[in-house]
Amino acid sequence: MAKIRSIPLVLFAKTPIAGEVKTRLQPQCTPQQCVDIARILISESVRVVSRVWPGSVSLAVWPDANDSFLQRLPSDHDLSVLVQVAGDLGDKMHAALQQSGYPAAVMGCDVPHIPSAHLSQAYRWLSDGRDVIGPSADGGYYLLGLARPAPTIFNGIKWGTDQVLTATLDRAHNIDRRLLSLPVLNDIDTWADLSTTPLPALQAYLKTMQQE
Repeated sequence: MAKIRSIPLVLFAKTPIAGEVKTRLQPQCTPQQCVDIARILISESVRVVSRVWPGSVSLAVWPDANDSFLQRLPSDHDLSVLVQVAGDLGDKMHAALQQSGYPAAVMGCDVPHIPSAHLSQAYRWLSDGRDVIGPSADGGYYLLGLARPAPTIFNGIKWGTDQVLTATLDRAHNIDRRLLSLPVLNDIDTWADLSTTPLPALQAYLKTMQQE
């Protein structure tokens, strides 16, 4: 089977707006600190993916790409910044994959600590025409790669719950698709997640918070 030379990956993130992003980090963090942390997560995710992923990389944000921080990213990295389509998370991911062309992958910006080996493995599987998923410890997933269209995988999912992964695997099984699994990672959503993640940029920011 011929290898696919270039497979796109679309990173997903919310626009870092105070009071609207990383709100689960409160009350330990102020709204502005939540923004700062969201920016670190996005920056670090873009950095590691741009360095490791062999194909093109883009960043899909919601609701607005006209943010000064986001507008600086393309000059620092070889990527484009897009606006997600309206709808639920499933609608957004399906649209991103469709627009990218298959095979393609989507990934959240809550796992900037992802090992390079995980990304390389995902790319290899997709190159071989196989589907891949990266489970997260909270019952969701941090990465999804599809070798060909599978829109029903996104149907009727209760996004934001601990049943997302199970429901997605069930839907894949129903259409005779097997999602090969990467190792489980912990999303950075809560204060406990943040304080236990050994990411240097985040740990450095936490130290500055303690000094304030």
